Amino acid sequence: MTMTRQTTRRRFLELAGGSAGLAIAAGALGQRSDAKERGQSDAGGLNLLTDPRFRVGAERRMQQFIRRGADPTEAEAIFRRLPDLEATRWVAEWTRLAEPWEEKARQLEKQGNSAEAANAYNKACAYYSIAKFPVPNHPAKQAAYQKCTEMYLKASPYFDPPAERVAIPFEGKEIIGYLRKPAGVSKPPVLIATGGIDVYNEDRDTTDFLKVGQATFSMDMPGAGQCPVWFAPGSERLYTTVIDYLSTRSDLDGRRMGMMARSYGGYWAAKMAYIEKNRLRAAADLSGPTHYTFQEPWLKGLLNDKLYLWPVTDSIIYAHHVKDFDELLTNAPTLSLMTQGLLDKPSSPLLFVDGIKDAWITIEDGYLLMETGDPKCMRVYPNGGHGGGDPNSGKMVANWLNYHLRA
Repeated sequence: MTMTRQTTRRRFLELAGGSAGLAIAAGALGQRSDAKERGQSDAGGLNLLTDPRFRVGAERRMQQFIRRGADPTEAEAIFRRLPDLEATRWVAEWTRLAEPWEEKARQLEKQGNSAEAANAYNKACAYYSIAKFPVPNHPAKQAAYQKCTEMYLKASPYFDPPAERVAIPFEGKEIIGYLRKPAGVSKPPVLIATGGIDVYNEDRDTTDFLKVGQATFSMDMPGAGQCPVWFAPGSERLYTTVIDYLSTRSDLDGRRMGMMARSYGGYWAAKMAYIEKNRLRAAADLSGPTHYTFQEPWLKGLLNDKLYLWPVTDSIIYAHHVKDFDELLTNAPTLSLMTQGLLDKPSSPLLFVDGIKDAWITIEDGYLLMETGDPKCMRVYPNGGHGGGDPNSGKMVANWLNYHLRA
């Protein structure tokens, strides 16, 4: 669905009309033949795992969803049933897996079994999140995303430590974030966690940071999730407002504040390291763009990408809130930190992490950060793709930040 430039983010998410989009999706699923064997696509042969157009990205995404908690057998069956990525059918398949967990969670909660209820709500949340993946740019996906946030809020009081939903007034709207504080730590340092283009608040795991004694304030980046602004020059004012708010919390040590942002959202960690160098003790940019990723040659190269499964440029177009790829080519270069004149300025300590073989964010952006301004840190994975591929990198980043955030 194409939206006008004037449409607000919140209105965009409300257009699904509650669960209307899910009803559309469920209806489409009900119309399919019950006699169809599991694993057979509507196309009578090719499916996401066998069609040359999709199979590379489909295999990658399927494994990613399994790591996020999807049942391996059910996930593979869905990928083998679907002939393409049509949104209504995609949402219906994953909603069918979410709904039993949602009902189970309600029953467990009524019985007072909070631990198992939280697990069931988390399962439902994960399936609804996959249903809206990668971005809620269709009514059915918007409705699935609303269910995802609903399930997360049902589960969050049972987290260890629990998550507090925080709504910060912002330009007539609200910045929504989830604050978690490490148990047994008085006035802990606080980390702002954000990003990326398709990993929203409800998907973000901040366990590594909580374990080293940091409170975490998780929030969606501009152009994602519940964020009230799009990915555009000037949207850093969102994070300045959050820093202002967190500095007033008597249960946090606002003098020891850091920021961590992943993927496309890593851009904001780098930018805030310059803009808020006096209030951020340190920032970690995990595979974010700086300059070259925003330029026409790289963006045109992304049109040939197979790893993302969906067109990765569609997700970027959604985040930037532009109407098409041609407008993106004009809009994206305005985000460059080089063009904005920031790179040679002083900054907070900054860590950049990525793999040399990143197919979506060029590693040249990390090198550019290292070669300009104050000295910075960089961890490069020579054989790694987006994010580097190291399962232990979260702990490494948490320890690096902790070094700068402690006394």
